[in-house]
Amino acid sequence: MTTLSSKKVSVIVPNYNYVRYIEKRIDSIVKQTYPIYELIILDDASTDGSAEVIEKKLAEVKAKYPELKVQFVRNEENSGKAMAAWKKGWELATGDYIWIAEADDLSGRKFLEEVMEGFRDPKVVLSYTESMVINGAGLLVAPNFRWSRDKEKTGHYKKSYIKGGRQEIEEIMAIRCTIPNVSAVVMKKKEIFLGYLEEALQFNQVGDWYFYVRVLGNGKISYNRKALNKFRVHSDSKTGQAKKDWWHYQEILDMHRMFAIRYNLTEPVVKNMKLEELRVKQRMERSKHK
Repeated sequence: MTTLSSKKVSVIVPNYNYVRYIEKRIDSIVKQTYPIYELIILDDASTDGSAEVIEKKLAEVKAKYPELKVQFVRNEENSGKAMAAWKKGWELATGDYIWIAEADDLSGRKFLEEVMEGFRDPKVVLSYTESMVINGAGLLVAPNFRWSRDKEKTGHYKKSYIKGGRQEIEEIMAIRCTIPNVSAVVMKKKEIFLGYLEEALQFNQVGDWYFYVRVLGNGKISYNRKALNKFRVHSDSKTGQAKKDWWHYQEILDMHRMFAIRYNLTEPVVKNMKLEELRVKQRMERSKHK
């Protein structure tokens, strides 16, 4: 039987102005029941004192976990794109697997232990668990995110599964990004994936969706329906929202065109893609009048 604990996991924590969450976030990572190999924290030129808090916290971590590899990298200027941090972290990581753990989210202690089970199948390239939803204060908003990802009520997430990446795309991921939060995801570290991250930088809103799809072209996906990740959803800011909505809509159209060309999509899936475009467009129109 495969010894999972020998698989080295590098954890990348992108942070920008999350000083109120970062200490608890680091605790939720280093206290995992599955030992992490490396912790890389990337600060994107925060202005809220995050860097000082992180440095102090990491000193404690190094003292308590001397075997743990730790890096802290500070940007002098804000990159403006989440995918840029993903790419930088991927370049710095030296482990076999990558967990991008967003600075404002949290994880149950057994998250990594459970999600790594998916890699017992050597063809799995991406393994993720279900997420519960919390608000800015850490209060539970929803026990899972299944309701949002399977709007067509196909029952796709009724049980845990491992299946081919292409099958996952053609069945449901061509409609919308069905991985709601990268903090719930662990991926194999392959050199080719770094190129996909470079390609994902072309997007303003759906770079994560594009990246997952490209990764899944290389193997299988594992889904664990236990909600072991806590996805923090903040109140929407109205600043620049109309522009973000427009980008989001246009980029969804771009993604759907790509799926139509590259994949064997059934008529119901194509129909649901069109309905998703309509939903997003209607939401964009409503936001204009608020």
